[in-house]
Amino acid sequence: MDVDRIYGSSLFTKEKFLFYKRLPSTQDRAKELIKNGVRRPGYVIVADEQYRGRGRFRRVWSSRKGESLTFSFITEKIPLLSMRTALSVAETLEEECGLRAEIEWPNDIVVNGRKICGILIETERNLAIIGVGMNVNETVLPLESATSVRIETGIPASREAILSLFLSIFESNLTRENIMDCVREYLSFMDRYVEIETENGVVRGEFINLGEDGEIIIRTESGSIASFLPGEAKRMHKLTAPLLAGTDR
Repeated sequence: MDVDRIYGSSLFTKEKFLFYKRLPSTQDRAKELIKNGVRRPGYVIVADEQYRGRGRFRRVWSSRKGESLTFSFITEKIPLLSMRTALSVAETLEEECGLRAEIEWPNDIVVNGRKICGILIETERNLAIIGVGMNVNETVLPLESATSVRIETGIPASREAILSLFLSIFESNLTRENIMDCVREYLSFMDRYVEIETENGVVRGEFINLGEDGEIIIRTESGSIASFLPGEAKRMHKLTAPLLAGTDR
Protein backbone atom coordinates (compact mmCIF):
# COMPACT_ATOMS: atom_id res chain seq x y z
CA MET A 1 0.00 0.00 0.00
CA ASP A 2 1.31 3.43 -0.99
CA VAL A 3 1.01 5.46 2.21
CA ASP A 4 1.72 8.73 0.44
CA ARG A 5 -1.42 8.32 -1.70
CA ILE A 6 -3.73 8.34 1.32
CA TYR A 7 -5.01 11.70 2.45
CA GLY A 8 -6.38 12.54 5.86
CA SER A 9 -9.19 14.78 7.04
CA SER A 10 -9.87 17.17 9.87
CA LEU A 11 -10.57 14.22 12.21
CA PHE A 12 -8.40 11.52 10.68
CA THR A 13 -5.18 13.48 10.25
CA LYS A 14 -2.19 11.79 8.61
CA GLU A 15 -0.11 11.89 11.79
CA LYS A 16 -2.66 9.56 13.39
CA PHE A 17 -2.31 6.91 10.66
CA LEU A 18 -0.47 3.72 11.65
CA PHE A 19 0.49 1.30 8.86
CA TYR A 20 1.61 -2.32 9.23
CA LYS A 21 2.75 -4.76 6.59
CA ARG A 22 1.40 -7.67 8.62
CA LEU A 23 -0.72 -7.68 11.75
CA PRO A 24 -2.82 -10.26 13.62
CA SER A 25 -5.73 -7.85 14.14
CA THR A 26 -6.17 -4.13 13.56
CA GLN A 27 -8.92 -4.18 16.21
CA ASP A 28 -6.55 -5.58 18.84
CA ARG A 29 -3.89 -3.02 17.91
CA ALA A 30 -6.41 -0.22 18.35
CA LYS A 31 -7.36 -1.61 21.77
CA GLU A 32 -3.70 -1.63 22.75
CA LEU A 33 -3.39 2.03 21.79
CA ILE A 34 -6.28 2.98 24.06
CA LYS A 35 -4.99 0.86 26.93
CA ASN A 36 -1.61 2.52 26.52
CA GLY A 37 -2.99 6.03 26.83
CA VAL A 38 -4.71 7.12 23.62
CA ARG A 39 -7.74 9.15 24.68
CA ARG A 40 -8.66 10.95 21.47
CA PRO A 41 -10.53 9.76 18.37
CA GLY A 42 -9.05 9.91 14.89
CA TYR A 43 -6.43 7.15 14.93
CA VAL A 44 -6.46 4.79 11.93
CA ILE A 45 -4.70 1.41 11.95
CA VAL A 46 -4.18 -0.18 8.53
CA ALA A 47 -2.75 -3.65 7.84
CA ASP A 48 -1.62 -4.69 4.38
CA GLU A 49 -2.16 -8.25 5.59
CA GLN A 50 -4.22 -9.43 8.55
CA TYR A 51 -4.21 -13.05 9.66
CA ARG A 52 -6.24 -13.18 12.87
CA GLY A 53 -8.99 -10.60 12.43
CA ARG A 54 -12.47 -10.97 13.85
CA GLY A 55 -15.98 -10.51 12.59
CA ARG A 56 -19.28 -10.72 14.45
CA PHE A 57 -19.71 -13.74 16.73
CA ARG A 58 -15.91 -14.29 16.71
CA ARG A 59 -15.80 -15.27 13.04
CA VAL A 60 -12.31 -15.07 11.54
CA TRP A 61 -11.63 -12.36 8.95
CA SER A 62 -8.27 -12.66 7.22
CA SER A 63 -7.03 -10.37 4.47
CA ARG A 64 -4.81 -10.98 1.48
CA LYS A 65 -1.59 -9.02 1.14
CA GLY A 66 -1.91 -6.27 -1.41
CA GLU A 67 -5.53 -7.15 -2.20
CA SER A 68 -7.84 -6.56 0.76
CA LEU A 69 -8.47 -3.31 2.60
CA THR A 70 -8.36 -4.01 6.33
CA PHE A 71 -8.37 -1.22 8.88
CA SER A 72 -9.70 -0.08 12.24
CA PHE A 73 -10.24 3.43 13.47
CA ILE A 74 -10.99 5.06 16.80
CA THR A 75 -13.94 7.37 17.17
CA GLU A 76 -16.31 8.70 19.79
CA LYS A 77 -19.23 6.60 20.96
CA ILE A 78 -22.32 8.15 19.42
CA PRO A 79 -25.68 6.66 18.45
CA LEU A 80 -26.07 4.58 15.29
CA LEU A 81 -22.36 4.06 14.66
CA SER A 82 -23.01 0.77 12.86
CA MET A 83 -25.53 2.41 10.54
CA ARG A 84 -23.29 5.42 9.91
CA THR A 85 -20.37 3.15 9.06
CA ALA A 86 -22.38 0.87 6.77
CA LEU A 87 -23.82 3.86 4.94
CA SER A 88 -20.34 5.32 4.52
CA VAL A 89 -19.05 2.09 2.97
CA ALA A 90 -22.00 1.88 0.58
CA GLU A 91 -21.61 5.53 -0.48
CA THR A 92 -17.85 5.06 -0.95
CA LEU A 93 -18.29 2.02 -3.19
CA GLU A 94 -20.86 3.89 -5.26
CA GLU A 95 -18.84 7.08 -5.65
CA GLU A 96 -15.34 5.61 -6.05
CA CYS A 97 -16.06 2.29 -7.76
CA GLY A 98 -19.42 2.79 -9.45
CA LEU A 99 -20.96 -0.13 -7.54
CA ARG A 100 -24.48 -0.16 -6.17
CA ALA A 101 -23.94 -1.67 -2.73
CA GLU A 102 -26.63 -2.66 -0.25
CA ILE A 103 -26.60 -2.79 3.54
CA GLU A 104 -27.41 -6.24 4.82
CA TRP A 105 -28.52 -5.43 8.35
CA PRO A 106 -26.84 -4.89 10.67
CA ASN A 107 -23.27 -4.61 9.45
CA ASP A 108 -22.52 -6.38 6.17
CA ILE A 109 -22.26 -4.75 2.76
CA VAL A 110 -23.27 -6.75 -0.30
CA VAL A 111 -23.06 -6.22 -4.05
CA ASN A 112 -25.31 -8.31 -6.29
CA GLY A 113 -26.24 -10.39 -3.26
CA ARG A 114 -22.67 -11.29 -2.31
CA LYS A 115 -20.71 -9.96 0.66
CA ILE A 116 -18.01 -7.43 -0.15
CA CYS A 117 -17.40 -5.84 3.25
CA GLY A 118 -17.89 -6.56 6.94
CA ILE A 119 -17.94 -4.19 9.90
CA LEU A 120 -17.16 -4.85 13.56
CA ILE A 121 -17.70 -2.30 16.34
CA GLU A 122 -16.27 -2.68 19.83
CA THR A 123 -15.81 -0.30 22.73
CA GLU A 124 -12.80 0.36 24.92
CA ARG A 125 -13.18 2.76 27.83
CA ASN A 126 -15.03 5.80 26.47
CA LEU A 127 -14.16 5.26 22.80
CA ALA A 128 -15.43 3.10 19.94
CA ILE A 129 -13.23 0.99 17.69
CA ILE A 130 -14.64 0.31 14.24
CA GLY A 131 -13.08 -2.41 12.12
CA VAL A 132 -13.68 -2.63 8.38
CA GLY A 133 -12.68 -5.50 6.13
CA MET A 134 -13.29 -5.00 2.42
CA ASN A 135 -12.55 -7.26 -0.53
CA VAL A 136 -10.97 -5.00 -3.13
CA ASN A 137 -8.60 -6.62 -5.61
CA GLU A 138 -9.17 -10.32 -4.98
CA THR A 139 -9.90 -12.34 -8.09
CA VAL A 140 -10.54 -15.61 -6.24
CA LEU A 141 -12.38 -15.88 -2.92
CA PRO A 142 -12.90 -18.95 -0.70
CA LEU A 143 -16.67 -18.49 -0.46
CA GLU A 144 -19.18 -18.33 -3.30
CA SER A 145 -21.19 -15.89 -1.19
CA ALA A 146 -18.36 -13.33 -1.31
CA THR A 147 -17.22 -10.90 -3.98
CA SER A 148 -14.72 -8.08 -4.47
CA VAL A 149 -14.55 -4.72 -6.17
CA ARG A 150 -12.35 -6.17 -8.91
CA ILE A 151 -14.65 -9.14 -9.53
CA GLU A 152 -17.62 -6.81 -9.89
CA THR A 153 -15.94 -4.15 -12.04
CA GLY A 154 -13.40 -6.23 -13.92
CA ILE A 155 -10.59 -3.77 -13.21
CA PRO A 156 -8.13 -3.19 -10.32
CA ALA A 157 -9.14 -0.60 -7.74
CA SER A 158 -7.08 1.76 -5.60
CA ARG A 159 -7.24 0.75 -1.94
CA GLU A 160 -5.72 4.11 -1.07
CA ALA A 161 -8.47 6.04 -2.85
CA ILE A 162 -11.20 3.90 -1.27
CA LEU A 163 -9.81 4.38 2.23
CA SER A 164 -9.33 8.11 1.80
CA LEU A 165 -12.84 8.67 0.50
CA PHE A 166 -14.40 6.42 3.15
CA LEU A 167 -12.80 8.40 6.01
CA SER A 168 -13.99 11.66 4.50
CA ILE A 169 -17.56 10.39 4.01
CA PHE A 170 -17.66 8.80 7.47
CA GLU A 171 -16.60 12.06 9.09
CA SER A 172 -19.44 13.85 7.29
CA ASN A 173 -21.90 11.14 8.33
CA LEU A 174 -21.00 11.57 12.00
CA THR A 175 -23.11 14.72 12.11
CA ARG A 176 -25.66 13.87 9.42
CA GLU A 177 -29.13 14.38 10.86
CA ASN A 178 -31.19 12.31 8.44
CA ILE A 179 -28.94 9.28 8.72
CA MET A 180 -31.69 6.67 8.97
CA ASP A 181 -33.50 7.99 5.90
CA CYS A 182 -30.26 7.59 3.96
CA VAL A 183 -29.63 4.09 5.35
CA ARG A 184 -33.11 2.93 4.32
CA GLU A 185 -32.28 3.75 0.70
CA TYR A 186 -29.51 1.13 0.77
CA LEU A 187 -31.20 -1.68 2.72
CA SER A 188 -31.10 -5.08 1.05
CA PHE A 189 -33.93 -6.68 3.04
CA MET A 190 -36.67 -4.06 2.65
CA ASP A 191 -40.01 -5.70 1.79
CA ARG A 192 -38.35 -9.13 1.74
CA TYR A 193 -39.22 -12.20 3.77
CA VAL A 194 -36.61 -13.02 6.38
CA GLU A 195 -35.74 -15.51 9.07
CA ILE A 196 -34.16 -14.11 12.23
CA GLU A 197 -32.19 -16.19 14.74
CA THR A 198 -32.57 -14.92 18.29
CA GLU A 199 -31.66 -16.32 21.69
CA ASN A 200 -35.31 -17.31 22.11
CA GLY A 201 -35.62 -19.10 18.79
CA VAL A 202 -36.32 -18.36 15.14
CA VAL A 203 -38.72 -15.64 14.01
CA ARG A 204 -39.94 -15.38 10.42
CA GLY A 205 -41.68 -12.48 8.79
CA GLU A 206 -41.61 -9.61 6.34
CA PHE A 207 -38.97 -6.93 6.78
CA ILE A 208 -41.11 -3.79 6.67
CA ASN A 209 -38.93 -0.99 8.06
CA LEU A 210 -35.89 0.13 10.00
CA GLY A 211 -36.50 2.08 13.20
CA GLU A 212 -34.83 5.31 14.25
CA ASP A 213 -32.56 3.39 16.66
CA GLY A 214 -31.40 0.99 13.96
CA GLU A 215 -33.79 -1.80 14.92
CA ILE A 216 -35.42 -3.98 12.29
CA ILE A 217 -39.22 -4.06 12.23
CA ILE A 218 -40.96 -7.11 10.80
CA ARG A 219 -44.50 -8.38 10.35
CA THR A 220 -44.42 -11.91 11.70
CA GLU A 221 -46.19 -14.99 10.35
CA SER A 222 -49.03 -14.36 12.80
CA GLY A 223 -49.45 -10.80 11.52
CA SER A 224 -48.06 -9.08 14.61
CA ILE A 225 -45.32 -6.43 14.49
CA ALA A 226 -41.99 -7.20 16.16
CA SER A 227 -38.72 -5.30 16.37
CA PHE A 228 -35.15 -6.42 17.07
CA LEU A 229 -32.05 -4.43 17.88
CA PRO A 230 -28.70 -5.60 16.44
CA GLY A 231 -27.71 -7.20 19.73
CA GLU A 232 -30.96 -9.14 19.93
CA ALA A 233 -30.71 -10.82 16.53
CA LYS A 234 -27.86 -13.26 15.98
CA ARG A 235 -28.35 -13.66 12.26
CA MET A 236 -30.84 -12.89 9.52
CA HIS A 237 -31.46 -14.87 6.34
CA LYS A 238 -33.37 -13.85 3.26
CA LEU A 239 -36.16 -16.26 2.36
CA THR A 240 -37.03 -17.11 -1.23
CA ALA A 241 -40.78 -17.44 -0.67
CA PRO A 242 -43.35 -15.66 1.51
CA LEU A 243 -44.41 -17.44 4.67
CA LEU A 244 -47.07 -15.09 5.93
CA ALA A 245 -50.55 -16.51 5.91
CA GLY A 246 -52.91 -14.62 3.66
CA THR A 247 -50.16 -12.60 2.01
CA ASP A 248 -50.21 -12.45 -1.76
CA ARG A 249 -46.97 -11.35 -3.39
